[in-house]
Amino acid sequence: MRFLGRALSSHISMVATRLSNRLVLTKWRLTLVAVTAYFVVIASCQSAVAETVLVADLSQSGFSSWQSKQFSGRTDYVTTQIDNQKALKAVTRSSASALYKKLKIDLNKTPYLNWSWRIDNVYSISDQRQKTGDDFPARVYVVVKEGYLPWQTKALNYVWSNTNTDLAYWPNPFTKKAMMIPVRSGKRGLGKWHRERVNIKEDFYRIFNRHIDSIDGIAIMSDSDNAKGSAVAYYGTISFSD
Repeated sequence: MRFLGRALSSHISMVATRLSNRLVLTKWRLTLVAVTAYFVVIASCQSAVAETVLVADLSQSGFSSWQSKQFSGRTDYVTTQIDNQKALKAVTRSSASALYKKLKIDLNKTPYLNWSWRIDNVYSISDQRQKTGDDFPARVYVVVKEGYLPWQTKALNYVWSNTNTDLAYWPNPFTKKAMMIPVRSGKRGLGKWHRERVNIKEDFYRIFNRHIDSIDGIAIMSDSDNAKGSAVAYYGTISFSD
């Protein structure tokens, strides 16, 4: 009996030790899972922040780092407040000048171009595919270099078309290397803010049949030099995202 008691006590002690070890191992595994999950969440948050590239933030410096390019006359660009938000106001009167920024954007990481705009009026133009009608109250465009010379570029122009159109895009009447893409058309939606989102990588392949990995610049322009009209437009924050 004395031997049986000792054996039973020893067995109970061994089982308790094993249970204790398993409990410690389980706690360690749970701790490891929790720590791993924490770092995954942190990495995801950091990744989300890294995958948005602000190129014009009206809550900060806005378009102050952008340069001006004058084509015919000068469109007035000034930061203002409208509809309880900051915006870049563009006023064009028989003029054409742009604001542009040279920058490299990795389209494999951030292929989407995002912006907001508000247009107060469009032009009475019969054919905006002709040189005499190549005016738009607002346009946002990206440029891709194809060589070292200034004219070795291609561009996608996202415009607010003056008239309703069924065309998905058309070549710029001054150069076939620039394509005009109507994001919105006609008078519908005038005087209101609109947010846009386009996939640069997909659009470039769809239009130029070429895969690209990056762009080299972005610009905005409100122009009226060809048809000799006038317009008022507002541009909001511009960014690239995944």
